[in-house]
Amino acid sequence: MIWNSKHLDERVKNLQNKIYKEIYVIVIIACIISILYKFTTMEMSLQNVTTEWLIILITSIYYFIRSAFLGIFTDEVELHDSKHKVKLSTKYIILGVAMGMFFAIILGINSAFNYADSTQEAIYFFFLVFFVSLFMYALFFAGFLMLMYAAAKKKSDKVVQHILEEKDSKW
Repeated sequence: MIWNSKHLDERVKNLQNKIYKEIYVIVIIACIISILYKFTTMEMSLQNVTTEWLIILITSIYYFIRSAFLGIFTDEVELHDSKHKVKLSTKYIILGVAMGMFFAIILGINSAFNYADSTQEAIYFFFLVFFVSLFMYALFFAGFLMLMYAAAKKKSDKVVQHILEEKDSKW
């Protein structure tokens, strides 16, 4: 009963949300640093950093879905597009290609070091695996991110439209 009757100042609520956002960023940065540290110094495999990957993946997906179902994704897109020269949808494509390129470089380096017998063969393996992987993964990641963007935007637009219709029906 005491908990439900509590009224919060909007300024306090906004400051709390700012702190929560900062905590989220700190956790994500800590996970990325942990992954990089484990890969570079301890030479651990992907299975040893599964927790960090899951934290990054699940929190990102949760925010993405939650913002779409609350209707704020549309507002975020409009705010971003009005402030920046490059649209958010274009940034999603660029991010997908960059992720594909990063993954292709890792696979190319892995193939060059693990499967080549000579320097010339290592260079050949690197470029062969790099370009094939780049073609596959850049398209996959860019396509996946664009599908997610389009689905979230569509859902968020529907929620905003529903909210506006409810407000109009009350008048």
